[in-house]
Amino acid sequence: MKRLAIYLDGTFNTLNNNTNVWRLKSLTAETKDQRVYYSQGVGTIRGEVIRGGVAGYGIDDEIIRAYTWLIENFDDGDEIFIFGFSRGAYTARSLSGLISKCGILRLGAPLSIEQLYARYRLYVAPTIRSLLGKPLAQNASLEERWLTKYSRPTKIKFVGVWDTVGSMGIPVSSAEAKVHKYRFLDTHLRLDNEYAFHALALDEHRADFEATFWTRTVKTGEAGAPERPIEHVEQRWFVGCHANVGGGYASDPLSQRPLVWLMEKAGALGLAYRDKVEIDTTEAAPPINDSYREFGKGWYHFFSKRFYRSVGTPPEKGTAATTSRINETIDGSVFDRWRSDSTYRPENLVAWARAKQVDPAELVGAVMAADPKVGVA
Repeated sequence: MKRLAIYLDGTFNTLNNNTNVWRLKSLTAETKDQRVYYSQGVGTIRGEVIRGGVAGYGIDDEIIRAYTWLIENFDDGDEIFIFGFSRGAYTARSLSGLISKCGILRLGAPLSIEQLYARYRLYVAPTIRSLLGKPLAQNASLEERWLTKYSRPTKIKFVGVWDTVGSMGIPVSSAEAKVHKYRFLDTHLRLDNEYAFHALALDEHRADFEATFWTRTVKTGEAGAPERPIEHVEQRWFVGCHANVGGGYASDPLSQRPLVWLMEKAGALGLAYRDKVEIDTTEAAPPINDSYREFGKGWYHFFSKRFYRSVGTPPEKGTAATTSRINETIDGSVFDRWRSDSTYRPENLVAWARAKQVDPAELVGAVMAADPKVGVA
């Protein structure tokens, strides 16, 4: 058995940006029993920055390249770990969706990866598990017969992402025609995801960078899929803007906590590292970057109002279904910051505390966003 670790960085990231994806990849031990793949992400190659970073081009290629590497390295029984930040978080979740829907092709299969990927993007195409769960129909297509013969349904051991943004991982103001095709990529949490953890930026104020949660939807009158235990799935808020949480700023202590959080979660499941990370606590209140003011060389704030991400939002109940965030929590460092920094009173946290009738100054350690009386390890 091997561990295969895939690291997918975000838009515009280069090896000099020192994101948490790059740092964790660098810390991951590479041995015969543990192999590592890293991609800098969309918009990192000269000439592709504008096209890939703004319009969403290149995501398909990123997913296909990572999946190709997986096919070339995967043996039955291997454990898959997938990490991503920002656009790379969306890519990581899409790759996980591809594996969940279509399995992992065997080497030399007559199905091409591009054909498999095209199938993945067809919303109505049956999953490999549903095809294997019953005898194939007499009129089953050659593609379906080959899929069941040459691909293997596979669980994903771990998905760890920092701040997945936008409904498609693409800024919501991007041109509709250019990003429409990405709506059919599957970034939801599936039963094939054994463990999944999501670090979220509490102080990101760009509306175009709204967080994309893992959610659970239950149709009216149905029981729905079993709820996931918090030991297996968690989405946790941390202090800071998008890149304070995912990394990339110079000399930034804030990115260390979300890095260590995911590092420890994956390490507990067997991922081996060359070294550990010690959180620097010399500054009680490290500066939070104002990405809203910085973005677009300072022009962004003239065209978009400051946005506050909602915390602990109640389930959305409709006539057809109810959708709720899965295991949303708030890190204890958020309440530490509240106590140590009298200027730290983010509107979204204030609104959450008011709705839950709690004083953030009295909360110690991580808590459930839905019920702050419930602590989290």
